[in-house]
Amino acid sequence: MTEHARIIIIGGGIVGVSTLYHLAKAGEKDALLLERRELTAGATWHAAGNVHTQSAYANLSALQAYSLRLYDGLAEEVGQEVGSHVVGGFFLAQTRERMEEFRHLAGKFRALGLEYELVTPGEIKAKYPLMNTDGLVGGAWDPEEGYVDPYSVTMGLAAGARKYGGRIRRGTQVDGITRLPSGHWRLTAGDAVFECEILVNCAGFWAREVAEMVGTTLPITNMEHHYLVTEAMPEVAALDCELPMIRDTDSQYYLRQEGKGLLLGPWERDCRRAWGHGRAPWSFGQELFENDIDRLSDVLGAIYDRIPSLETAGIRRIVNGAISFAPDGRPMIGPMPGVPGFFVACGFLGGIAQGGGIGLAMSQWILEGEPERDLHFIDVARYGDWTTREFARERTYEIFPIRYEIIYPQLERASGRDQKVTPIHTDLLARGAVMGQAFGWERPLWYAPEGVAPKDEPSFHRPNWWEHVGREAKAMAEGCGLSEMSSYGKLRVRGRDAAAFLDRVGSAKVPGAAGKVALSLLLNERGGIIADVTITKEADNSFYLVCATTGVLICQRWLDSHAAGFEVTIENVTDATAVLGVAGPNSRALLNRLSDGAFDDFPLMTSKVVEIGSARCRAIRVSFSGELGWELHCPMVRQKPLFDALVAAGSDHGMVLLGTRALGMLRIEKGYRGWGAELTAEVTPSAAGLERFCSRGKDYIGRAAVDALRGVVPPKRYVTLEIAPEAPPCWGTEPVLRNGELIGYVTSGGMGWRSGKMLAVAWVGATDLSPGDAVQVSVLTETYAARVGADSVYDPANSRLLG
Repeated sequence: MTEHARIIIIGGGIVGVSTLYHLAKAGEKDALLLERRELTAGATWHAAGNVHTQSAYANLSALQAYSLRLYDGLAEEVGQEVGSHVVGGFFLAQTRERMEEFRHLAGKFRALGLEYELVTPGEIKAKYPLMNTDGLVGGAWDPEEGYVDPYSVTMGLAAGARKYGGRIRRGTQVDGITRLPSGHWRLTAGDAVFECEILVNCAGFWAREVAEMVGTTLPITNMEHHYLVTEAMPEVAALDCELPMIRDTDSQYYLRQEGKGLLLGPWERDCRRAWGHGRAPWSFGQELFENDIDRLSDVLGAIYDRIPSLETAGIRRIVNGAISFAPDGRPMIGPMPGVPGFFVACGFLGGIAQGGGIGLAMSQWILEGEPERDLHFIDVARYGDWTTREFARERTYEIFPIRYEIIYPQLERASGRDQKVTPIHTDLLARGAVMGQAFGWERPLWYAPEGVAPKDEPSFHRPNWWEHVGREAKAMAEGCGLSEMSSYGKLRVRGRDAAAFLDRVGSAKVPGAAGKVALSLLLNERGGIIADVTITKEADNSFYLVCATTGVLICQRWLDSHAAGFEVTIENVTDATAVLGVAGPNSRALLNRLSDGAFDDFPLMTSKVVEIGSARCRAIRVSFSGELGWELHCPMVRQKPLFDALVAAGSDHGMVLLGTRALGMLRIEKGYRGWGAELTAEVTPSAAGLERFCSRGKDYIGRAAVDALRGVVPPKRYVTLEIAPEAPPCWGTEPVLRNGELIGYVTSGGMGWRSGKMLAVAWVGATDLSPGDAVQVSVLTETYAARVGADSVYDPANSRLLG
């Protein structure tokens, strides 16, 4: 007999149970959770239970803060105590570089409304008398650090889920999943059969295996991780209050009180995949791995040096359990691209801290179509088919031993590289390119001149590449710049209803004539920006869309989810299409030389097919730099001859190679907004200054929200700031003050090389700010004078762009 439910969740750890709880509490009466064994079996039952609110991402901090409030309320809601201990916590710094990171974070957390206080070794000693503070240069204090009992929290959420109508079946191991002709899912678990409309993968260690059952995969790597619990220590028992949490970020461990002893969590430098190959046996339940204490010796030595009384403490318990890693250490949640009706929530390093908030977000995504907050940075769609199992393993092995590394601005990883390279990759390297990785693509960040090492030296100040990026930007503005842009997302929409479909999902009127180009916003019903795309009409019923590199699957998923009822096909042509950008005052002359004058009669926001050398390409007159320029789109196999032709002719026109870091600063100077930085699902066209791209002459998703805000000063909006030239660069989330009062934070920053001004884009809540008004920006805890500038600091009349 088949059991039906509208929604089925696979996995009874804290995230799966939290998702069921929030679905049921929101009014969903037909949700069922299937757990292979018992609730918490997997990672939850043996988790250390540490909780905190702080994160590098504002919205993840908000979800973690929600988790803490939710857990604390379970006693009143369902009568479940969760063993909550909010004791505060110290982050220790042994170097000046680490203390500088803490100053950077202090500004970030201030901007987000979180408490984070820089402290001296003496202040640490006062609250943690057992600590040897020799070698410390300082630290930071977070008053909201603490821990809970993971089992009790999960059982409390399960009780709440049942209270509101959710169902839980334990001892039910799903062993097969098929898609029915109706689009629904059929699940088998031994002799049991289930059917559902929506399937949610919260399977933890087995998330990849469950994904494979529906024909997709997930870049999950299961790793072994130890923590140790001491016997009762007289020094701890004698204290009159509980000890704070400790994170010794330079020695790579966490430490907290557990009863009258201590819990020690070293991040293994000699890290290992769980089960040798990383795949969890279906028979695995509430078991642990054999202890391998020798792999902890160096980190344990650092812990014992820091807490000398540990030398006489016995070890009561050693836990060596599995935890799941995504390649960047962040969760993977949301609808799986290309698999309608299949949601994912897995890859949690901080599952206890995040579980409550993630369950809320998942319930909103399932029931309302999207979460309340923008979560693109943990969206499963940030990964594509380039994330192989070996890539995931390599990247995990890089980040695992340095869990608390200093996160410098624009930090690049060394592992898992060359997943996607263009035909001119080696040519760019030979010309000094320093490569970064975005959505698997290798793309040039900047170019090292002859005699300069092509390598990043990261810094919170002006890094080694700063002036070289400036040289690229200024040379382009004086002559011509060539940019490798193949990583941009590229989609082709075809079919009888293609124009009607794009008119429905996009804010701008779709181009009516072949060769015309429009910039359009994909909006949610609240008017929030899912993506910004350029739409080129290639021919009747055929349109070519270009979007942000890392947002391509989010964009494609959004289009797919709204295509019902339209006769259209949506094809991702990113990997098959190369792009080179040519911009600067000499760009027309260069391109005319190679195309017999095809670029003379070529207005802005138009496109045509041209031949440049031996390469046939589609030239689109758009420019991310704000200079006269074109993007040249051609088949990937023809990029090399196109590049060679441009380089051969370029020297006569002052052509330089231009990296993505220069382009990023040029777009700030021009007043263009960046997807993910400024353009998010929480930001409306009005707040972003993009209402001009929202048509009044047609209906589209989000129009009602856009029209309601017309003529209304938004409560928060973006402004461009001109900052005192002596200030360090703004990298993002630096506090913006007005007369000493916090009014917002920076979203993007850099140097305006053409205008000679230090710049930033800021999200502010002061409705009366006008160009010329004085504000202040806090960078590394120092305050610098700034003023509100024009949105476009460079060429506001667009004379350079129009050429």
